[in-house]
Amino acid sequence: MKLIVIGGGVAGYAAALRAARLGGQVTLIEKDALGGTCLNRGCIPTKCLLRTAEAVREIRRAGTFGIKASFEGIDLGAVMRRKDDVVKRLARGLGALVKAGGVKLVGGTATLRDERSVEIVETGEIICGERIVIATGSVPGRLPTPGSIGGAVMDSDAALALDRLPQSVIVIGGGVVGVEFAQFFHGLGVETTIIEGLPSLLAGLDSDLSSLFQRCLVRDGMRVVTGAMVKEVGERAGRPVVRYERDKEGEVAVTAEKVLIAVGRRPAHEGLGIERLFLPTRDGAIVVDERMETPVRGVYAAGDVTGPPMLAHAGLAQGACAAANALGGDEAMTGRAVPLCVYTNPEIASVGLSEEAAKERHGHVRTARFPLRANGKALILNETEGFVKVVAEGEGGRIVGVHILGPHATELAAAASMVVTLKLTAREAASVVHPHPTLSEAFWEAAAALCGEAVHVL
Repeated sequence: MKLIVIGGGVAGYAAALRAARLGGQVTLIEKDALGGTCLNRGCIPTKCLLRTAEAVREIRRAGTFGIKASFEGIDLGAVMRRKDDVVKRLARGLGALVKAGGVKLVGGTATLRDERSVEIVETGEIICGERIVIATGSVPGRLPTPGSIGGAVMDSDAALALDRLPQSVIVIGGGVVGVEFAQFFHGLGVETTIIEGLPSLLAGLDSDLSSLFQRCLVRDGMRVVTGAMVKEVGERAGRPVVRYERDKEGEVAVTAEKVLIAVGRRPAHEGLGIERLFLPTRDGAIVVDERMETPVRGVYAAGDVTGPPMLAHAGLAQGACAAANALGGDEAMTGRAVPLCVYTNPEIASVGLSEEAAKERHGHVRTARFPLRANGKALILNETEGFVKVVAEGEGGRIVGVHILGPHATELAAAASMVVTLKLTAREAASVVHPHPTLSEAFWEAAAALCGEAVHVL
């Protein structure tokens, strides 16, 4: 089976490697850098920056642990070089993996000719195959207001290439990208403001998570403005100015040295030629079924180009699913719980349904929370802000949502995802023995609380 994969990001290379291991003859086409946004301009480099902010925080609170230390400042050049080195190392490994896997890598921009062939724009080369997987990813979203990217107004790509720290920054957008960049800047001493149009940061998360997280940011000295619709990004006296409108305040203008536009991402398929195949879209995303196949037989799509949740780990799973089905398999993405992780401090992990969504779907639900202030490992870490919340449907007690705010929450997400995916009940989850002292005990305690059997909380 000859398979063409368009896009070398997480979804694309996962599809290519899975298909090759299944015996497919695979051509992977990438117009930029192998690894896509996640490796080169997203997940990996942003987490490198957040690790720097975390290290600064550890130094500043070293006295808590009886350590005499002082913080002398930031060498942003060194921070960026380390970030680039991590990306390069992973990119080299990925390139070697693709080569060793027998995948043919073609550099260039692909455009669809029909459901069995593509053309490389730069060379005119025609590549034919029996199946196609589209994995062209996404690009930063745009503000539907006057003002453009450039100069003092950045998108996330430009923020990753700064050569010096600004004194102040306004982050427009309170989603995952926005809050992560905001905490990086704030952690390095930059005066930081987040402006979000919705009533809360990280909209869509369980309200208990988002409300406590927002309070944590404000407590730490960050300015957070929610329910504010940005009207214009302009300039005054050589500095960017953001005008926004808020019900209680009317129109307000704020200024800073830099403005970061972080209003989400949108599927990237411009110039791909999907109209030649009459591929339908919904809200800009290519429509697929649970097997990741489009309405055009033999043409699949995976990752951000198919729309939310637009997460790297979701794209990887979707790419592998699409490849297996393209080669004659019968796999589906339905029923898989995809964690949403935010790598701030405190970290956030959310799996399955929020309490609000669970009530809409199941009617009666039961919830339980276990506070980290009652967890031994959290006290050892001196990170007691947060909780684990478990949501179960009322009749059978099946766990349909797990929401975690606190240290290393993202590392606990896999266990939560397994519980939701396997449709375990609170009783079954509570029967699992957890090591002590660990943060994972908080998840066990929350599940046990649903059964009236929590040990370290009344």
